[in-house]
Amino acid sequence: MDSAKKAPKDTTKNRPRRAYLPAAERRKSIIAAAQEVFSRSNLKGARTRDIAAAAAVNQATIFEHFESKEALFQEAVVQPLIDAMRGMHARRETYEAATSPDELAALAQVSATRHVEDMIRIFPLFTAALFSDPDLGQQLYREHIAPLIHKRGEILEGLVRDGLDLDFVGLTIFGMTFAIAMDRHFGEDGTVAQADLSEVARQFTRMSTGGFARDRADPDKPD
Repeated sequence: MDSAKKAPKDTTKNRPRRAYLPAAERRKSIIAAAQEVFSRSNLKGARTRDIAAAAAVNQATIFEHFESKEALFQEAVVQPLIDAMRGMHARRETYEAATSPDELAALAQVSATRHVEDMIRIFPLFTAALFSDPDLGQQLYREHIAPLIHKRGEILEGLVRDGLDLDFVGLTIFGMTFAIAMDRHFGEDGTVAQADLSEVARQFTRMSTGGFARDRADPDKPD
């Protein structure tokens, strides 16, 4: 009987090779994986090994591209959120180009649809960025989100009714879109959760341009 020890079986041949990606593409894949992990966990609870597994890389590769988990969070969550918020601001010139109330309503409908879609898309990033860490959330809101909300109000100057505070209008519009996204994300059978987004945008436009109270001067006036 041969007492010689058998050489260990080489299992490397059976391991799937990691796909080669250029550095820029690898960085993008890590960011996408980080967004997924951060969206279902908070900053402190997310583990880089989970992000590495989602991106199909090892942890060392992550730190080749990002100096820390916090730096990755900044680029994967915070910066895309700020960019999306900037992109959600309709230009005032678009509304001023309207030549009739019907045309203005049509432009508002298109804008509302885009805003609602954008907020739904970034909602998981929003909650991760604002609520993962109290200090980070406060800093993000004060330095970036609040100024963008203020700017939205400024864009509507001259288009809102007299007596309405522009900052409050901007905050209200933001709050409405955030609530729509929250119901869409967490709701099951609510109106917003199941409704077609174009109908949601239509309701949003009616609320933001005309309010919700019935005209007391003509209580029987149809909608």
